[in-house]
Amino acid sequence: MKKWINGIFHTMEKPGAVKHQMATDQGLIVGFDDDIDGIVFDEIIDLKGAHIYPGFVDAHLHLLGYGRMLSRPNLNKIKDKDQVIAILEKAYQDKPLFAEGYFECGLTKSDLNQISNKELIMVRHNDYHSLTVNDAVLNMMDYESEDGVLTEESAEQAMRLFPPHTFEDLKDFLKKSIQKLNAFGITGGHSDDLSYYNSFDETLSVFDEVLNVIPFRTHLLVHHHVLDDFLKSGRTYMDQTPYLQLGSIKMFYDGTVSSKTALMKAPYRNTDMHGLRIHEKLEFERMIQKVRAHHLTAAIHVIGDQGVLEVIEILKKYPPKQGQFDRLIHTPWMDQKTPDYLKGMALSIDIQPQFLSSDLPWAFDYFEKTPELVFPWKTLLDHNIILAGSSDAPIEIPNPLLGIRALVYRISDHDHKAYGLKEAIPIFDAIKLYTTSVQFSTMKSNRGYLKKGYIADLTGFEKDLEKLSEPEFETTKVLWTIIDEKVVFQKEK
Repeated sequence: MKKWINGIFHTMEKPGAVKHQMATDQGLIVGFDDDIDGIVFDEIIDLKGAHIYPGFVDAHLHLLGYGRMLSRPNLNKIKDKDQVIAILEKAYQDKPLFAEGYFECGLTKSDLNQISNKELIMVRHNDYHSLTVNDAVLNMMDYESEDGVLTEESAEQAMRLFPPHTFEDLKDFLKKSIQKLNAFGITGGHSDDLSYYNSFDETLSVFDEVLNVIPFRTHLLVHHHVLDDFLKSGRTYMDQTPYLQLGSIKMFYDGTVSSKTALMKAPYRNTDMHGLRIHEKLEFERMIQKVRAHHLTAAIHVIGDQGVLEVIEILKKYPPKQGQFDRLIHTPWMDQKTPDYLKGMALSIDIQPQFLSSDLPWAFDYFEKTPELVFPWKTLLDHNIILAGSSDAPIEIPNPLLGIRALVYRISDHDHKAYGLKEAIPIFDAIKLYTTSVQFSTMKSNRGYLKKGYIADLTGFEKDLEKLSEPEFETTKVLWTIIDEKVVFQKEK
């Protein structure tokens, strides 16, 4: 039995609701304040004035991908071509080179060929759907590209040429990822990793081994490419261990705006292109039918406004069984009528608020006509659509405070202007997207609040998040991250 003192415990039951001391036992909260007076405790933990919240969770990220990014040259947020080239030249060591997080600034295969045209060089764009590669890659693929930029299937084909990661590599990626996420106050994540590395069984074994010694609430999506492997494995849907769930079947309906592959109603500027469907509609319907035949749910990547409409149409045609819920991932652009179509459907939406900060206003330059709804968070909440907050790390920094800032202030990182403030949401509601509603897809009823009988996953900050000014979201420190009563991160003030 543990007693946690000198903390301000934000229960998330309503704005401003706090407790002042808490007791936990065997991973669960057993009481607060006067209810725990007179109990003899085995341990007393002094929280030193920290503001304690239910454990923060990222609803969509790539745990192994984030750990891999932490292990590779990182070009994130760098927008100067000469600086990018300098980093790549320094990192190159006469062997294959893979860099992550590139923001488009004019890099071409010619630049990479100057570094080497013999060893494979791949630079992954920050949308994670595109690569810029050198001639060594193109020659091995027997593929022609004037600038060396590859998207979607051709990018995936290129990445398969890169030397595979070992089992120990993947374990190291996962450990690095969890350690960094804990420092951001994150106690759990919903991740898409099971189709991008070695076999389904080997990748899943990485999670089994690491989570057996490092607590982290992990919910893994099952990519449709490995659905048959999942079915053959004998693994059950959802709970595997207290720290691991296997959830919805991950699918891609369209691509991204920056590669002009997100499926839009209006064409992209100065083109007749509307984007693309990763799968033809009939093929996608068959994929959904297979998922339903095994009583499973879908988690669908969809970005374009037309793509969202088509996905809704298909899901309404093939709804999940009673008590189950699908997930849409991204949906930043919508038709005016889409929220009405979504109302009452058995699904939630995993949104990435930092995409607004990163993508606006430059994303507007891609469109002939701006979509009717742009990151319409308040409209969706007003239609009782369940939203969960996420970063899509390694695409964005998985700091939930940056996501909350975007939800509340909708400020661009590029010109520091606010966009569409009528779609901003209050700070308390924004916090709930990372603590309470993010738990919806786990199908667990004892997560997301600080209440008796709920899990003792906690995130502690130096300040009251409901009272932060806009600049403070970038500077406020995480002091404690606690999972299952265990302190996994502590930072002294």
